[in-house]
Amino acid sequence: MMNFTAREPDKVYLERFVIMAMLLVLSTCMQGLRALTVGAASVLLCMAADVICCFIRKMRYDPKDMAVPFWGLAAALMMPITVPFGLVALSSAICVVVGKHLFGASDNIVFCPPAISVSFLLICYPSELLYSPKYGERLGAFEEYGETLTRSVEYSLKLGNIPSNSIWDILMGLVSGNIGTIYILVILICGICMIIHRSNSGCAVISCLLTAGMLAFFFPRIRVSGIESVFYELSSGYLLFGVVFLAAEPYRMPEKAIGRAIYGVVLGYITMMFRSFGQTEGSFLFALLITGALGSSFDRVVENISYWKKTYVNSFEKSKTQVQRGDIKLTDTQEIVLPEKYRYNTPPIDGEIKKKRKRRKEDNNAGNQK
Repeated sequence: MMNFTAREPDKVYLERFVIMAMLLVLSTCMQGLRALTVGAASVLLCMAADVICCFIRKMRYDPKDMAVPFWGLAAALMMPITVPFGLVALSSAICVVVGKHLFGASDNIVFCPPAISVSFLLICYPSELLYSPKYGERLGAFEEYGETLTRSVEYSLKLGNIPSNSIWDILMGLVSGNIGTIYILVILICGICMIIHRSNSGCAVISCLLTAGMLAFFFPRIRVSGIESVFYELSSGYLLFGVVFLAAEPYRMPEKAIGRAIYGVVLGYITMMFRSFGQTEGSFLFALLITGALGSSFDRVVENISYWKKTYVNSFEKSKTQVQRGDIKLTDTQEIVLPEKYRYNTPPIDGEIKKKRKRRKEDNNAGNQK
């Protein structure tokens, strides 16, 4: 069965965009038409920014590139419905200009573009990104919210308090929070569908969630049982949404299955370390920026380990077995052969070089005697 990293990125992003749009539809029904306008504005502004950047760089604009609409929708779903449209425009500009074109183009994506834009807004505009209306409030397409805003479940965990919402409410998204990150059960269903349809990496998603879950189980931040700690950690903030939709993007994922598993473990570990010792909400996004930039390095680690095992460990075990059987005998001097991989410009040590060294030494001695 074809791995999702071997598929065409445009088709993968299109499938992921369609599946993620389910969260926007659900949020529109639950939170009002403003969720739809924020999502649509983010997508259209990202596409417009892409057109402008391609024109400035004298590149051909590809209307079939579904990565840009996907990034725009993902950024919108990580914002509250009360976010000003000016910040939506700023997020779209950062997402495309910095995330895509600053590093070259789609083939040179280093950091996750929506993670860059939302992280920037979290640092510069925390009051607009970290506060959201109470559950049940519905806003019109361009309606402004004038009531008191509340904080998320992740904020309660950050303070060391047990969330006041029930497990059922958190699972069904009946809490205050962002446009698309609070619907935990729907996100889980979307993640399973994408893994089955090869639009996502099961190795990266499962290894990340297992690592974060194990750390939450053995080192809970609040006074609850290990199982409850795992649930609260995985269902709060951007973690589950980010792991399912952002962590395993085709442009930045390691190609080898072991590399993707290591990628997920590192992402889950850094996320939980930031949550335990950091002071800012949205720790997953900052962990994703760090881990995503190392995506290609995990493949090289796996290749070097495999080469070392094949070249040295297996060779040593084979020689050891031959010696024990008496097939070969060890002598005082053994020829050391440098592996082909490391033979860069190493000159050969042969008889001619030895003769030249001996002749040069004799000439030096003769000169010293004179």
